[in-house]
Amino acid sequence: MKSISETEIQRMTGTALKRLQYALFAVPVMFFLSGPLMAQGGRYWDQNLNSEAALLSGAVVAGEAGIAAIYYNPATIPEMTTNNLSLSANLFSLYFFNAKNALGNELPADRIQFDVYPRIITLTLNPVKIPEMTIELAFYTKTSEYMQINKGTSQTSDVIFSNPGNEEYVADFYLRSKFEEYHGGAGFGYKFSEALSAGFSGLISYKDDQYYNLVSASAFTLPAEPVQDQYLSEASYHIKLTMFDVRLVTKIGIQFKQELWTVGATLNLPSVKLFGNGTVVKQYEYSNIHRVTANPEGADQYYSGRQRMCPAHFKDPLSIAAGANYYTPSGRDVLLVTAEYFFGISSYEYIEATDEPGEDGYNYSPVGPAEWLTFTSAHKPVLNAGIALKHRFNDKVVFSGGFRTDFNYLYPRENGSFLENNRKTNYIFDVYHLNSGLGFNFERGSITIGMQYSYGRANQQRQIVNLTRPVEYLNDNILPLTGYPTNEVTIRYNDISIYCGFIFDFIKRKE
Repeated sequence: MKSISETEIQRMTGTALKRLQYALFAVPVMFFLSGPLMAQGGRYWDQNLNSEAALLSGAVVAGEAGIAAIYYNPATIPEMTTNNLSLSANLFSLYFFNAKNALGNELPADRIQFDVYPRIITLTLNPVKIPEMTIELAFYTKTSEYMQINKGTSQTSDVIFSNPGNEEYVADFYLRSKFEEYHGGAGFGYKFSEALSAGFSGLISYKDDQYYNLVSASAFTLPAEPVQDQYLSEASYHIKLTMFDVRLVTKIGIQFKQELWTVGATLNLPSVKLFGNGTVVKQYEYSNIHRVTANPEGADQYYSGRQRMCPAHFKDPLSIAAGANYYTPSGRDVLLVTAEYFFGISSYEYIEATDEPGEDGYNYSPVGPAEWLTFTSAHKPVLNAGIALKHRFNDKVVFSGGFRTDFNYLYPRENGSFLENNRKTNYIFDVYHLNSGLGFNFERGSITIGMQYSYGRANQQRQIVNLTRPVEYLNDNILPLTGYPTNEVTIRYNDISIYCGFIFDFIKRKE
């Protein structure tokens, strides 16, 4: 059997890394030319921090995270060997979201949006009296999501059977969702030896969630004369919640180096609630609706509730991450791999209403205010993984590229009565991210330019509401003047993100 020399192994490894490098550079360009798509939350790996780690798809648990070490693995903080104050900005994102048939036949829920995300500012300190320790202070935007959909439709048809002839029908759907999360705090890494480091970080997390959803439908006749009475039937449903939640997020990390390999692991503990509350409003009404076709009398109904200062909870799960970096003997290439497992969270109260409406509150619903206004959430267990390549052309120019999965942790919407299903409207789909770009180093910082292409899809999803095939009344589970929701929704999501990172060390060194 013919043996393979060490030189030949290194040559084969180098060839494979070059092919991977070319693929990571070329594939996003091809995807950039592909067609459009809707963005929703429910994913842990949706965004990365500084541009350097982002272009490596966040596969930096074993190292190479730069100023984002406090977030990915505090044990890698000692890789920053000098005191520095650094700022990394900005991510520009253009996304296309399309949920075909989400609001009825050929009535999509779609959105095209441009966003600018601020990134991270850090201060790194190396205590003179404890040279083995490095401390990092950081403030960064972890998540910034915004979605707005405003769609309407109209038609002329016989919706009200008890009213002879056709009616004019108009319906509207409006959704606005904004979620932001900021982290600030400190972390430290300690080098026990050149081979072993450990670290810990403690961060305060501030989450702000604003959500509003309105569905309205009307069937009416046009007056033959200006003063003539019109026939009118109406139905509407809306929910509105605003909340904030402040929590303590802690992470423990370890890093081990051995010749050409570096491995790392982290334990991210479940977040601990400090304080937070919210306001929730839920309203359902209809008028002049014939629940029984043979009954000539129309029915009216109005349910509503409002409560403020409700305890708010946005839990973060226990997660375990592990990664490995392989450094080629030349020192010019690094292959990085990371995986993270997020444990599930059983159903919990996202907005916790009580049976006392309280100040400025009220309850005109068929059940108690706690049942009417409490919103719940639950998280599935998720395993994400990423792979990346870093190539140094020289001391000043670096290529980075990577790929990562981003699986959704939310459970599908239940098909029961919308009056009892107190959850936000979300479509559940997984996303895959592909990154590539270049970094340019100078004496006191670096500039990173690159892009990320993200793609997600789902088929045979259930309609949010059916506004194109209206029926006066079907049952208590469906809003009057709307049709049966069907499973004919097709989700397409495309996101093009441009990284334009600028890291500058504001602490000038003495000569």
